[in-house]
Amino acid sequence: MALITPADLAPFADIDEAQAAAMIADATAMAVLVAPCLGDEDSLTPEQQAATKAILRGAILRWNDTGTGAFQSQTAGPYTVQLDTRQTRRAMFYPSEIEQLQAVCAGGVTTGAFTVDTAPGWTPWDPVAAWLAAAEE
Repeated sequence: MALITPADLAPFADIDEAQAAAMIADATAMAVLVAPCLGDEDSLTPEQQAATKAILRGAILRWNDTGTGAFQSQTAGPYTVQLDTRQTRRAMFYPSEIEQLQAVCAGGVTTGAFTVDTAPGWTPWDPVAAWLAAAEE
């Protein structure tokens, strides 16, 4: 089972099936580089597969839109205004998408602050409880 197929792109863009298959192969290869667990699709849960499909679909559709837009220039006397709406392709994935792909491999567990109990079973001294116990004696 593939992470994403040309049929997954069809509702969003009119891409030739051969071109879509090549784009999917490229995007999947790049995704496996940043998140190696994606290479073993059978080990992913359905939720992980769906999240990966969404990330890959967004990147592929953005790649497909590369070059669309226009360059416009207007001149009025000594003033010139230029508007460039063309999209350029810089990388397959945005940094946020790379983090999301890596989070898929982490199983949704993110790194962060944590504590380690170095003295399990030890209870801290409670001065109020000690005072009450002394008052009862």
